[in-house]
Amino acid sequence: MTGQTSFSTSTPPTGAEVAAQMEERLLAHVWAPGDRLPSERQLSLEYSVSRPVIREALRSLQERGLINVSAGRGSFVREPRPTSDGGDPLLLVRRGEVTARHLVVARAMLEGEAAALAAQNRSADDLATMRDILAAFEGEPALSTLADLDVAFHEAIAIASRNPVIQIMFGSIRPLTHGVVVRSLTDRAVRGAAVPLHNVVFDAITAEDPEAARAAMTEHIEAAQHYYGADLDAPLVDVLTRRAVGAPDVASVLSEVSRSIADMPSPR
Repeated sequence: MTGQTSFSTSTPPTGAEVAAQMEERLLAHVWAPGDRLPSERQLSLEYSVSRPVIREALRSLQERGLINVSAGRGSFVREPRPTSDGGDPLLLVRRGEVTARHLVVARAMLEGEAAALAAQNRSADDLATMRDILAAFEGEPALSTLADLDVAFHEAIAIASRNPVIQIMFGSIRPLTHGVVVRSLTDRAVRGAAVPLHNVVFDAITAEDPEAARAAMTEHIEAAQHYYGADLDAPLVDVLTRRAVGAPDVASVLSEVSRSIADMPSPR
């Protein structure tokens, strides 16, 4: 990433387009945390837009938690924090701050409890959905479809928990979960250890056994800790990109997931 702009000269960029360009520079630390941004006048010259457009872009970046705007002093780069409004998971992934280990630990906590609650609260329709997903998973040859079905199974359990906060939390990390699922499904050891536990989780939920459901889900997710090796503590996007190079038969799927995470637009 460079400090250069790349807009078409045919039409002036909008405030949203300028904000997106500036955000990329912030994520690449062209402007580092604590730095003061150039003045509105300088930015308007650099991006070839009016100062109102720059103000719109700065407001957007402030709303995203990426900068602080101080009247009379200027705009300053803010360090996004996971507990702040600027700490959305995709933004942190794009900054290289989320590893597979971070996600495994969080998912084990969240989805272990989701499975336990699903065992208490699931309906016949919930069980039918999970059963259909697992049936479709069996024998499916396409990696991309397998990954979609895997994530759908976990999502069905979050829905069956009947806890809207758990559902929101799962939704917020769904793209990250998809990335780790693809990494796991391309690893014979992880796949062999983790995939059979889908049925164990389902059986425990069917039997209305929350403790067994929690234990099976936790074991399922934590399989990555035993087999990922150095990938466990590397940035998630780097892991997927590197694995795509080492697994040419599934490179297109891995590369697409990596790009989808890296290029995911931040919520506006």
